[in-house]
Amino acid sequence: MTKPRGDVLIGRSYTRSRRFPRMFGRMPGRDGGYLPGGPYTLTQGVLFLMLLVVVWKLPLLDWLGPARWLVPLSAVFVRRARIESRTPLGWLLGLAAHLVAPTTGTRNGRAYRPSRPQRQRAHLYLHVEQGQETAVSSLQLVLDRARKDAT
Repeated sequence: MTKPRGDVLIGRSYTRSRRFPRMFGRMPGRDGGYLPGGPYTLTQGVLFLMLLVVVWKLPLLDWLGPARWLVPLSAVFVRRARIESRTPLGWLLGLAAHLVAPTTGTRNGRAYRPSRPQRQRAHLYLHVEQGQETAVSSLQLVLDRARKDAT
């Protein structure tokens, strides 16, 4: 709503292509008409061009004959496609950002690098009693004492 002029309220409504300028569909020039089926989103335009190049350069769809030139027109049906409430292009960008992100995550906008683990030396004490030729661990001594106390 804009400011009222006297007692009359003036409301303006804009088309989707004015609210979201990432759409195209008018022919060039002041009095240019609309492209058939337009306006188109950026995703539709990119998909149309990609499919056009695939049909033109790669022999993948030659078995369709002249009907292969209708394949790029399928980009028209992507207009209202949503993946997780996002446009397909936005979803692909999010997927690319996820795949490029560091595996350890981020902290304060930078890749998180955990500190290196510090090495610890393991200590194992072997007790040799007089009269024994083999070394005995402390666990073996505790078990021997428990057996003696049990008998």
